[in-house]
Amino acid sequence: MNTTKKIIALTRPYWGKSFTALAFGLMGSAVMGAIAWLVKPALDLIFVDRKMQYMIWIPVGVVVLFTLKGVLNFGQQYLMKVAGLSLIRDTQNKLHNHILHMPAGYFDKEASGILMSRVINDVRMLSALFDEVLRSCTIEVPKIFILMGIAFYRKWDMTAACLMIVPVLAFSVRKLGKKVKQRSHQAQKSVSFLTHRLVESITGIKVIKVFNREGLRDGKFMSENSDVFSESVKAITFKEINKLVIDCLTGLAIGFVLVYGGRQVITGIVTPGDFASILTAIYLVFSPVKQVGESYTTLQGILAAMERIEHVMQTPAEETGTVKVTEFKDRIVFDNVWFEFAKDSQVVLQAINLNIRAGEVLAVVGPSGAGKTTIAHLLPRFYSPTQGRITIDGVDIRDMDIHSLRSLIGIVSQDIILFNDTVRENIAFGNPLSSFDEIKGAAQMAFAAEFIDKMPGGYDTILGERGMTLSGGQRQRIAIARAILKNPPIMILDEATSSLDSVSEALVQKALEGLMRRRTTIVIAHRLSTIKNADRIVVLKDGKITAVGTHDELISANETYSCLYNTFTAMTENSGIPDNES
Repeated sequence: MNTTKKIIALTRPYWGKSFTALAFGLMGSAVMGAIAWLVKPALDLIFVDRKMQYMIWIPVGVVVLFTLKGVLNFGQQYLMKVAGLSLIRDTQNKLHNHILHMPAGYFDKEASGILMSRVINDVRMLSALFDEVLRSCTIEVPKIFILMGIAFYRKWDMTAACLMIVPVLAFSVRKLGKKVKQRSHQAQKSVSFLTHRLVESITGIKVIKVFNREGLRDGKFMSENSDVFSESVKAITFKEINKLVIDCLTGLAIGFVLVYGGRQVITGIVTPGDFASILTAIYLVFSPVKQVGESYTTLQGILAAMERIEHVMQTPAEETGTVKVTEFKDRIVFDNVWFEFAKDSQVVLQAINLNIRAGEVLAVVGPSGAGKTTIAHLLPRFYSPTQGRITIDGVDIRDMDIHSLRSLIGIVSQDIILFNDTVRENIAFGNPLSSFDEIKGAAQMAFAAEFIDKMPGGYDTILGERGMTLSGGQRQRIAIARAILKNPPIMILDEATSSLDSVSEALVQKALEGLMRRRTTIVIAHRLSTIKNADRIVVLKDGKITAVGTHDELISANETYSCLYNTFTAMTENSGIPDNES
């Protein structure tokens, strides 16, 4: 019953098309019955009684009936398939929308390729609900009753004897259907892993090539592709066995009719027309019976796909508050904040207490793994504190409407994400309502206008996936332009220049200085000049704050900071770039 409710809920928006298709299908079933009915007068009146006047009208009737059947079948199939495609489109839209609103932590645990497989492969299986399952239930089943009614009317005892195979047929279809569901579930699971492997190979192609690991990756892909093949073959095997059982039972029923009915024709109990009509009806009835059996096995595969889709859809969307904020005026407070990614996992942050004033530049430094980036991710609520709270102007960010909270915050990080779109669209991502002059102004402030103007299409140049046609420094400057256009009062700079060469870093540094002006800025592990010029520096170690102060205060008083400072200094000297240019 639960499954029926799910299918009803899933298909309800498309009942208009479905009911129209159902009407066409029922009329088509009636036409099939008429064709079976017409066999008796065709044989008895033309071939037995030799009444020539029927030589014209009965063949004309057959032509009309078959033409009508074709038209009705076309309308029914067209509407069912359109309904199936609509279901795919709408379900993929819902799934994509839900994925966008799921907590960021979900994507740390679930591979992107597996999610892609659920959105593309699993959803596409749902279309068979209309053009196979519902069509069988609403069209093929009535067709069975109409044809069997004709057969019963002609000769009830012969028809009843043929129906003795139905329990055997139902039992075999049910047993094989369960096997198909199991195998389909495994096949779809294997496809999702294969999709993920393909995504990894494409996104990591340069790493694969530089380490000469094409053979290793290809081996893993072929192994998982073999799993897909194996599970798919098993599913197909059970589906085809089901068809074989139906064919064998069909042959058995028709063989019985030939023996039993043939004797009754010879003895004169029934006319050749009656016998041919019964034989035609029983022969025709097993085609829809076969389709109903196939649709049952298809349904099992669909149910497996629905379970996997529901797994994603049942993941709660990220929580949002109701307090809408439009500005930041006073301070950001981390009040005894603790954080761990999962229950009983290692604690990432411990008892973090910070008071960040509006307009202040706060640098957060510490060794790798100290929890610096986690602090940056807590403020826009990519994650929520395990204990404690974060407030902006006295309001707990968990109580804030999440979109208005994030409208206050801009982020420029080391891992820049650009979209496979134009330069203009990538910059305007920070504020889609911006004019072209505002976009150009943001690019100029980010020192990006010079290289953009030299591109073949200027601001209309397509950047390609992740903006890989640009250098690291160019990608950073477009990201900075995007942040400038958003114009948020709070800016987070998360290791924004750590992977750049010295020339690119100098340009990006100038752009960042413009971005930081008159904003509250949290700088994560930036280069030396930005850290030295920060209003305050927070030193993290093992998830704890070990010191807070200015550069001059910390250089002699904190061993961790002193060590980091010496490391930065050595890097600057080795690069040959003066400290004030780094």
